[in-house]
Amino acid sequence: MVSQERAIRSRHSIIRAAAQVVDRHGLRAATLSKVSAAAGLSTGAVYFHFAGKEALASALEQEAGQALDRLAATRAHEPGPALTALVDMTRELAELFNHDVVVRAGFQVSCDRAEGGVPVLRRRLTALLRRLVEDARRDGSLAPDVAVDGVVASVLAVTIGVQILARQPSPSQETSHVLERFWQATLPGLTPGLPTTTPRSPLVADDGAGDSAG
Repeated sequence: MVSQERAIRSRHSIIRAAAQVVDRHGLRAATLSKVSAAAGLSTGAVYFHFAGKEALASALEQEAGQALDRLAATRAHEPGPALTALVDMTRELAELFNHDVVVRAGFQVSCDRAEGGVPVLRRRLTALLRRLVEDARRDGSLAPDVAVDGVVASVLAVTIGVQILARQPSPSQETSHVLERFWQATLPGLTPGLPTTTPRSPLVADDGAGDSAG
């Protein structure tokens, strides 16, 4: 039991170290020797858990995908307008990009491995956004004359931008401001009955605007 727990801790340490290396240098420059040094383990210990760099990259992508799945599951069971769930989901994903190096690196790995194609995690994120926007169309929180494809494309673009900004030094305040400015500028045109200025929780306002949005 003790050896199994030690192995689990070592694997987690390697994944986190790999995330830090990828976050700093990118996947191409992320060698197993750099990962082992960051983890404080031998290269042999890294090979014990992962057959090679590609297996480690897959583990990072999988970890980020699981975080995305958890966000999707939370939003699926959230009461209230689907557009509120969409806004909340982007905020929570931005927080992950800012503070969880494994999620941030997992998305970066997905981009680096795409080789000009559409990254796997971007496809999954697009599907999640589309599901939320279509739910918002059905529950009436999205204005009927707003195109679903346009909303999905816009939210995807700003989310990708947040992911890129999160890799810069001291990103938290900047990425938070970018996302909030996006929603403040966008929400009045998406939701029927909203005032022209939107507070931090724009669809749950004290004056009842959130009720009219649902």
